[in-house]
Amino acid sequence: MIAGRRFMKLKSLLGGLLVLVSAQSAHAIERMYGVIGAGYSDLEYRQAQDEAFSYKLVLGHQFHRQWYVEGGYYQLADVDAQADGSDFGLQSDALYLGVLGKASHPVGELFYRLGVANVSVQSAELSGSGNCEVGAAVATAGTQTICAYDESVAAGIIGLGFDYYVATKTFIRLEAEYLRGKDGFDTSFISLGVRYNFN
Repeated sequence: MIAGRRFMKLKSLLGGLLVLVSAQSAHAIERMYGVIGAGYSDLEYRQAQDEAFSYKLVLGHQFHRQWYVEGGYYQLADVDAQADGSDFGLQSDALYLGVLGKASHPVGELFYRLGVANVSVQSAELSGSGNCEVGAAVATAGTQTICAYDESVAAGIIGLGFDYYVATKTFIRLEAEYLRGKDGFDTSFISLGVRYNFN
């Protein structure tokens, strides 16, 4: 169910971006780029905390000589639950929209990011009271209740990175990002990726 919902989100995002790209003029497409990146995230939300392999897919557009706008998909965590109950697992992904300010250099571009994200988090937590503050009771473990939840969180994003020029239209992107939202949602994400300019 979770994988199916993620696929539908990703499919919707890519479909929307495809429509946007096809509707743009040739001049606008000349200033568009895509980024595929992967890295490491450290995610905390309520009682859940995990470190995981993460990836992202981003489509961007340069609308000014020093400014970009980006939208994309992040997979922040996909940790399976343990059969012995020592870990309930954690799944989290996000849709993101932001702006980047850049400073050009002969070997690449230094940039900072400000943005917002709609983050989906699925996990479970223990409740000693027998009542679930969030989610629904799915089982009991001794005197505690296991509460599973599927929450949506609004989060702000700040980031800093560098696009290193390696070939015509191709950059290596190294960046660090920090996402913070309600109910203690907190994520640090370090990634390495490839940026390709479509022009």
